[in-house]
Amino acid sequence: MAYSEQKVDPTEYRVPRNFKLLDELESAEKGKYGDVKKYGQDCLMVTLGLDGQDASFTFWNASIIPHQGGYIGDRIYQLTIECGNGYPDDPPKFRFVQEVRVDCVDGQGHVNFNKMKNYKWNRDSYLFEALLEIRKELKPDQVAKACGKIPAGKKYKI
Repeated sequence: MAYSEQKVDPTEYRVPRNFKLLDELESAEKGKYGDVKKYGQDCLMVTLGLDGQDASFTFWNASIIPHQGGYIGDRIYQLTIECGNGYPDDPPKFRFVQEVRVDCVDGQGHVNFNKMKNYKWNRDSYLFEALLEIRKELKPDQVAKACGKIPAGKKYKI
């Protein structure tokens, strides 16, 4: 059963899709996600923005700077995000552009939230918070070693 097909209490207030995404965009553009006290140091290593002038708020771009040094080197990973019509009930589709070796990422670069260790998508989740959690998935030494073996800049085939 898709997230959006779940039974909903008709008396529950639900923020409309575009309002939630507009809030996300405003927070990203105005630097609200740079609050280290709220998000920790990881917030300085993640960026989020709308892809071009997408008035439907469907397509987004993001970048994650993984924990530097050691095995992973000085890489920066780019991600594409698609927020479909069912968002936020249906999770957005996160996809890495550059290849990574993480349990929650499939062979085409798609992130599977159900395979993440300490995070599950829900309608109250935010794109930025999901990116922070994806960054945490890159931290363990075995993941960094595996990612470090991939040639820098190698991309998934589309």
